[in-house]
Amino acid sequence: MDGQTVMTPLAAADTVGETRITRATRTLRCGFSTGTAATAAARGALRYLLLGKSPQVIAVRLPGNLFLPIRLKESHLVGDEAWASVIKDAGDDPDVTHRAEITARVRFFTASDNRSGIYLSGGVGVGQVTRPGLPVAIGEPAINPAPREMLLQNLEEELLQSNPMQAVLAGESADRTRHETSAVFLPFHRNAAHLKGICLEVEIGVPKGAELAVHTLNPRLGIIGGISILGTTGIVKPFSHEAYEETIQVGFKVAASNGCEQVVLSTGGKSEKFARGLLGDWPEVAFVQIADFFAFAVREARTTGFTGIVHSAFFGKVLKMAQGHAYTHAHRTPLELRPLADLAGELGYAGPFTEELAGANTARQALGLLQARPAEDVIQAVARQGLAQSLNIAENRLAVRLFLFDYDGALLADVRG
Repeated sequence: MDGQTVMTPLAAADTVGETRITRATRTLRCGFSTGTAATAAARGALRYLLLGKSPQVIAVRLPGNLFLPIRLKESHLVGDEAWASVIKDAGDDPDVTHRAEITARVRFFTASDNRSGIYLSGGVGVGQVTRPGLPVAIGEPAINPAPREMLLQNLEEELLQSNPMQAVLAGESADRTRHETSAVFLPFHRNAAHLKGICLEVEIGVPKGAELAVHTLNPRLGIIGGISILGTTGIVKPFSHEAYEETIQVGFKVAASNGCEQVVLSTGGKSEKFARGLLGDWPEVAFVQIADFFAFAVREARTTGFTGIVHSAFFGKVLKMAQGHAYTHAHRTPLELRPLADLAGELGYAGPFTEELAGANTARQALGLLQARPAEDVIQAVARQGLAQSLNIAENRLAVRLFLFDYDGALLADVRG
């Protein structure tokens, strides 16, 4: 394989290579992206066209110049076109596309303008871009730049290893006009003699993509009709921080491209819902779920060029923000209630109450103690500390507002800076 490293497959029929991440005491299995799955299916279909034999495993060249063996689910040769499919394996990542079938249909055709390359289209279940701010132009299939490049490189390589003109001539009587008129053209990189005049029509599909897309951010981002074909490295790392950070960045780009000057940073669906109740006239694209990526999101909002941000969060997350934690997940950042108890002491509350706060099992219990007292001034102080941390990360270059909700959606604090 041109001297490149090959990732050894596992024994299971359709699993990714033995790339693993050890986290705590558990070993997590890596998977492969929808872009890798689409490339494997397309390369498998092309090989069927070229050789007339149904391949079982396809070695996909990944962006890092590794080869990853991917098993095809099935493949068919019908007339002048071949079709193949792959079952996407996300490893131990909680990916909505895990076990989704990714298909590719490939055929040769004769280009009237002497072009050489690939006409790439999205079939059933692949979304179409309808809003600006994404790495793909409006009207094009939601197949991201890295998967497009991976498809092009792998299919070009497959053609160079064979005699494509022989396959073209073998089916001279077939219809050689291009079927898909809305496809994106990707020219071959290499100017090899036997690629001259060779064109492929490649259609990527996800049979259940429209159903899966409901559980993604695609509808909000303006991608309709299905999922996106994604992947930067071709490999899916379990619980990848990089992937979520990229999602936040895309959300910001879409918001900015649609004229939003401010964005709402919610920690999840519930906190977003409560913020929407207060900001009902704000456009949908202005709401970006950032999960636990507090500091990252604030920095990105600043560099994207927004004029302001609104945080929407519950008490536990705001407590961690107030304590200066850049990342607020419970597994990475254990809850510390002693600072809350000290804050209550500074505001004049007696020792027994502050010790009760310090000994609370959860943020929810601590909030219940504060509400029962009542100690609204402590809650307000926590919100102001969280706001101050955000302003500091933003280098005071953003207007910052913070909504602090209780767990039933009641607004406990609304502070600005």
